[in-house]
Amino acid sequence: LISPPSLRMSSMSFDDVIMEFESVGGDAGSADSSPEKLANLDGSDHANEPETNERSVSSHVLGMASLVLKAMLAAGMEESRSRRIKVSRDIGTARQFDDFYSCLLPATAWTVSIHQENVDGILAFSDYYQVILLKLEFDRALCHFPPSVDRLVQAHKYGLSDQYKRCVAAVASDAGKPDLSVLKDHPSVLFDFLKRIQNQFSDARVALDNIKALRPTLLDVCARISMGMPLGPEECTAILSVCSALT
Repeated sequence: LISPPSLRMSSMSFDDVIMEFESVGGDAGSADSSPEKLANLDGSDHANEPETNERSVSSHVLGMASLVLKAMLAAGMEESRSRRIKVSRDIGTARQFDDFYSCLLPATAWTVSIHQENVDGILAFSDYYQVILLKLEFDRALCHFPPSVDRLVQAHKYGLSDQYKRCVAAVASDAGKPDLSVLKDHPSVLFDFLKRIQNQFSDARVALDNIKALRPTLLDVCARISMGMPLGPEECTAILSVCSALT
């Protein structure tokens, strides 16, 4: 009997590509010195097991998720011949790749929980390998994380428009005097931040002008209240206008 095409075994094994991660000081065992305990592909806890600097993965999964990886594994490329893809530590670690790869696998993608310990690593890999849908998902997910200057810079780096707008507004309105020194290395972010501050001052000036224009009506309202007289529609409108100007 001949099995249907969909059931035939590929001549290539499922784990047919090796992701080779840059080691620290040439020690493969220290490929990931990060203290965070991240999710593993099989859902088990291997935090106490020795870290290796290689991962066996599927070229089919990589190619379907990323045009960049698909091109790297195309015929004629070095990665296609060697069946190995080298990953610089500037991109991420092996454990961070584990979380990223979990998001690509159909069987595990829906179980991945996005949290403070894995969001940065997954985002870095999805940006580098241009997994656009995953980046868009993280743009939405990061909106549930507390905004900060670091998150603002991160959103600018990875082109996360929704997160960027949110962080600019939040940092500009932060009364806790956030450390803005990091923005000196990001002039375009600093410009957007200062522009937001300028707009807030402009809005405040407009609100103050509106309150000054309503001063005569407000004095009349206060006089009526002090004498126990009922307020008419015009007085009520004046009070609402002041409340609107102050918000």
